Amino acid sequence: MLEVYIIKRFPSFELNVQLKLGREVLALLGENGSGKSTTLKVIAGLVTPDEGYVRIGNTLAFHSELGINLPPQRRSIGFVFQELALFPHLNVYENIAFGLKVRGYSKAKVNEEVEAIMHTLGLAELRFHMPSELSGGQKQRVALARALVVKPKLLLMDEPFSALDQRTKQEVREEVRNILETFSIPAIIVTHDYEDAAILADRICVLSNGRIENSEPAGAPELFEVVST
Repeated sequence: MLEVYIIKRFPSFELNVQLKLGREVLALLGENGSGKSTTLKVIAGLVTPDEGYVRIGNTLAFHSELGINLPPQRRSIGFVFQELALFPHLNVYENIAFGLKVRGYSKAKVNEEVEAIMHTLGLAELRFHMPSELSGGQKQRVALARALVVKPKLLLMDEPFSALDQRTKQEVREEVRNILETFSIPAIIVTHDYEDAAILADRICVLSNGRIENSEPAGAPELFEVVST
């Protein structure tokens, strides 16, 4: 479903990542500054690498030698940002509908798709609420609904629980796990929290200094030793 080989050079840092993803949830685990978020942005087309390629399903989204670099809206990716990035002036329905509208869907089709995903994620009663009126968990569900309503081939989540308190974090993690299982979509979750990765992911890659140091099934004792040292 996803094949990536990318090199991105910065003045004091080089990102050099190679990974493959099937129909599974992958956690990119690492400290701040290890290159996790930049990896997601490269895959999504928000940052252009210096070398390499990105293949999403049957689509070659980026290839440095062939001169291919599809814009983000043509990569069939759903992206949940760390700060969630909900539009504060739009209500829940309008936030979820935004991606469909910019893709030119008819009003009837937008309504059909938004109503369906709001029902699936338990957001129907919140349709007219503004982001400022939502709890942290509700905002997370709206952000997920907005990313999933366009039926992406790949879901990317950047530190999705970093702004939540511990109690809310535990509740939202369970919700997100259930949502990922319901939609059965390949996903990459960036986190620096091993517990997030262990609960949500099928496989965990440890990223350090711009490179993947280890890759193991979630819960593997070898991986826990790497993360703990």
